[in-house]
Amino acid sequence: MHYAPFMARRNSQSTWPEAPLAGAVPPCALCEREVPELVQHHLIPILAGKRRGIKPQDLPTVGLCPACQQYLHSTFSIGELATELNTLEALEQNEQVQKFVKWVRKQPATKGVKAKGRE
Repeated sequence: MHYAPFMARRNSQSTWPEAPLAGAVPPCALCEREVPELVQHHLIPILAGKRRGIKPQDLPTVGLCPACQQYLHSTFSIGELATELNTLEALEQNEQVQKFVKWVRKQPATKGVKAKGRE
């Protein structure tokens, strides 16, 4: 028996979002640079989430470039990230983060940026 492949009707008034282009990478949520690969930054650090009884896969994440991810973890403590900087809006409003983002936006996305926070 031969079955014809299922073909859905095309609805010109679809409410579904457009599919991303193959190979397209969204920009970093902080610096908006389009780097080859984003890192999923846990807005509530995994360790802090575990202390609260939250599984790592249930923690909110946001896509960041490696430079922004490295900067956040080298500049702020887990406690600061968990309590004060646990939303994208809080990160964007932080003065230190704003200064870093202003600088890193000028760097080419292909350049391996090493971000140094407090030692």
